Amino acid sequence: MELLKLVIVDDEPILLEGLHNTYDWNSMGFEVVGTAQSGEEAIEVIKRVSPHVVLTDIRMKKVTGIMVMEEIQKSGMGCLFIVLSAYRDFEYAQAACDLGAFAYILKPVEDEKLQETMQGAYRTCMDQLKNEAKYESWEKLLLKDDTSFLNVIVQKYARGQIPEEKMAEVFSTISGIFEEGDRFIAVCVGIDLTYKITNLLEYEASRFSMLKYLAEHVQGKYFCWDFEDGEGCHVFIIRAKENDVVKEMKNILEHMKVKEKCETVASISKPYRGIAGIQKCYEEGRKLFDLASMSGASAFTLPEEIDEDPDQAYSGDAEILVINAVRKNDTQKLKESFIHFIYQLPREEELQRHYIHKLMLKAELMIEKSYGMTDELRQKFENYYSNLQNLHASRAVDVCYKILQSVIDARTQDTGKDELKFFKEYMADAVAYIDAHLDDEELSIVSVAACVYLNPVYFGRVFKNTFHMTFKKYLLQQRMEKAKRLLEEGNRSVGAICERVGIGNPSYFSHLFKQYTGKLPSEYRKDYEV
Repeated sequence: MELLKLVIVDDEPILLEGLHNTYDWNSMGFEVVGTAQSGEEAIEVIKRVSPHVVLTDIRMKKVTGIMVMEEIQKSGMGCLFIVLSAYRDFEYAQAACDLGAFAYILKPVEDEKLQETMQGAYRTCMDQLKNEAKYESWEKLLLKDDTSFLNVIVQKYARGQIPEEKMAEVFSTISGIFEEGDRFIAVCVGIDLTYKITNLLEYEASRFSMLKYLAEHVQGKYFCWDFEDGEGCHVFIIRAKENDVVKEMKNILEHMKVKEKCETVASISKPYRGIAGIQKCYEEGRKLFDLASMSGASAFTLPEEIDEDPDQAYSGDAEILVINAVRKNDTQKLKESFIHFIYQLPREEELQRHYIHKLMLKAELMIEKSYGMTDELRQKFENYYSNLQNLHASRAVDVCYKILQSVIDARTQDTGKDELKFFKEYMADAVAYIDAHLDDEELSIVSVAACVYLNPVYFGRVFKNTFHMTFKKYLLQQRMEKAKRLLEEGNRSVGAICERVGIGNPSYFSHLFKQYTGKLPSEYRKDYEV
């Protein structure tokens, strides 16, 4: 048994000696590390030896047991007090209990009562020491790597692997992490796993972009924990102090999908309150994510309920509509015809795979005959055929649609290349016009488009596809390059150069020039002075 430290206090020497020597303190779990014959001495001894328990008389001359307790409490020490009092001193004993005394024992002391009280004090102290050791261990972990530790603990709690009481203990150890009334939502997000079939490299790149974007826009804005949760799912548990967090998260996911071009599958739970809310929001978010994953980013999951005649035979007309949409590179028609196709499929999963496979073979044959099959597309079709039997029918539909969509995308890109070739002469005329009018402050995309007889919006798109930069950026680049040449010649003032490059304000010109070159015009000119 681990022995705890005990101090005994009584201002009557005979009683103090009797308490010290009469009882077998070790058997009760204590070692007497100090005694005191007055309140003043008791305070000094207690502060010096830091006992776990103090057994003290309540009525003493000058400094009473009550005053000892008050002084020790002021010092912040956490020892337990057991007070001894005569029957006539009951009011003292009651005051001691109000101050937090563990117990009081009436004099004369009964052996059985003392034994029972000391054993209770021992158990209380040991529980407190264990908790302090646990908290200290947690605090060390948190100081070392608080984010990782909390992520692991929250993940285990959300999955039901540790009880709510343990989660509450963790939060009580760390101030500022959890407050009563806090609400939480779960955001589960991933990239459509069918991209592992259609384009593995794109899948990994999209997943990297997704996590990078979310780290910036979610972790950088909200207090949250995040962790991987099985293949393809990343979970964020977000503290939802504001009412519009769910709406904001929807906007973040939509913006990410557009900006990063991520084919994401995502779910957002409702807000739930308290520590139990962490588990509730996770369970709901994960269930919604699994349902979303069944359909994938394309949302072409086979319908659960279809009102159809069981004797109705499968019609090949639906296949023809899909093939024609691909032949015409019509994305909208592909979507419409594909919806029609999946509603024509029979209920038996094996038959569904059969007709999906048949559609893909027809599409592949049409592509080969019409405008040729690229190596990349051919690999996608091969990956699809080899994995078809391992896919649930609803996932097979999704992958089929994505591959056919990629066929249209590839063809559209080729059309874009033809467009660039067709407008090559237009762009040459536009560039010549820009070079000749760099000194015109009113030079704009509208005036340049007018000179080559093109719509400004259409011209801007073709211009960007041709030069891989916007018109505005190209114009600034040409002006700055001309300014550099004029400064290198060294025979014109900065004001004169501003006029030659169409920037009337010399201060603004200097600002733009330094942004472009890293130097002010005067500094740049000095580099070329002889």
